Amino acid sequence: MRTRILLLPLVLLAFGTAQAQPFTFASGGMVKIEGTSNVHGWSCDVPQYAGSVAGEASGDALGTLSQATFTASVAGIECKNGTMNGKLREALKAEQHSTIRFALTEARITPAEGSKFAVAATGRLTIAGTTRTVQMNVDGEALGGGRYRFTGTVPITMSQYGIKPPTAMMGAMRTGDAVTVTFNLVAKR
Repeated sequence: MRTRILLLPLVLLAFGTAQAQPFTFASGGMVKIEGTSNVHGWSCDVPQYAGSVAGEASGDALGTLSQATFTASVAGIECKNGTMNGKLREALKAEQHSTIRFALTEARITPAEGSKFAVAATGRLTIAGTTRTVQMNVDGEALGGGRYRFTGTVPITMSQYGIKPPTAMMGAMRTGDAVTVTFNLVAKR
């Protein structure tokens, strides 16, 4: 009898503790890099990416995010301009660093209206071999069926990652140091 009484708190703790559920990014999402130059703005798609998140959900409500990773292929970045593709890959040091990586270190979820929620996220972003801590505000939405949409923008200053902004036409065309990464991703169980 005494053994049962001692084990009861352990059993209750085991059943009362929520387990993080794994989710992966579904195909059909969008990741885009946008910047400026002294001539015109530019935009590149990032179609080759992978990642996952882990969180605790109750029904369709996402309560916590305990883990998130995202990896994008530098060689897969597509600017719809062969010269810009080459210049950007060169600037990102694609030969030495083939991926851009993000790893979540902390997340706070705040419920919003209806099925929507906000995520204040902090993580480690690695570009061209340099890692920096970034903070971002992400909009989330429960889509039902174990699927969640995450959207947001992240401003990045290339020089903070040791990246020299690309130039073309013997330096006559120069890109700006600041770029914005925009994403619209769906994670599913």
